[in-house]
Amino acid sequence: MSKAPLDKATFEAIEAYVLDRMSATERGAFEQRLVLEPDLRAELELGREHIRAVELGGLTRTLRTIAEQENASGSQGGSGWGRYIAYAASIALLVSVAIWWATRPPLNERLYAAHFTPDPGLPVAMSATDDHVFADAMVYYKEGRYGEAAQRWAPLLQQDPSNDTLLYYTAMVELVNGDAGSAMARLASVSDGSSTFKSRARWYLFLIHVKRNEIEQARALQLGTDTMYGERALRILSQLGE
Repeated sequence: MSKAPLDKATFEAIEAYVLDRMSATERGAFEQRLVLEPDLRAELELGREHIRAVELGGLTRTLRTIAEQENASGSQGGSGWGRYIAYAASIALLVSVAIWWATRPPLNERLYAAHFTPDPGLPVAMSATDDHVFADAMVYYKEGRYGEAAQRWAPLLQQDPSNDTLLYYTAMVELVNGDAGSAMARLASVSDGSSTFKSRARWYLFLIHVKRNEIEQARALQLGTDTMYGERALRILSQLGE
């Protein structure tokens, strides 16, 4: 898709908000958008981070040194330090805007980041097996110790490679670790059957396609009719221009 990740009007609105250049009416309208648009909030935070990075860098210190040297040499230019502060602010703004524009992730990746959270896991008492190894691994998973959970599930999955619970939660670990390719294969297997995880597996498949900018494949999942994820899926596709 050739659509720019961030339109010029939104970019300028974020810049004006961060630099406190909005009227009270404009600020109120923009803050209402922030409540409703998670991707806009992500852009705002990214802009703030870059401006802080510039402000906390060595630029201001360097300019202060130059100003002190000029004042010490007897230069008669009025408030030299004030002038240099103004220069520093202007340069900081230009640099921060350039960094923000150059390094922001594409819209599809920002939407994935805004909507992806790993499945919280099963209550151990509701696990699909009486095997204590599975239960112990689920405890690790719920604690965020994904690698340890995966290590304990691996031999169980070798013994029962079609187990939908093991496939689904192993895929969750792979997604957390950034291995979307392996996760996709497992999720596709779960989503093709009658598993209780079918709807959730299709949602994560949808998000993987969004992250990869595979918008046609995401739309082909027809997740819009899903009672749990349909509204979110349609909103994401709308934001992507689909």
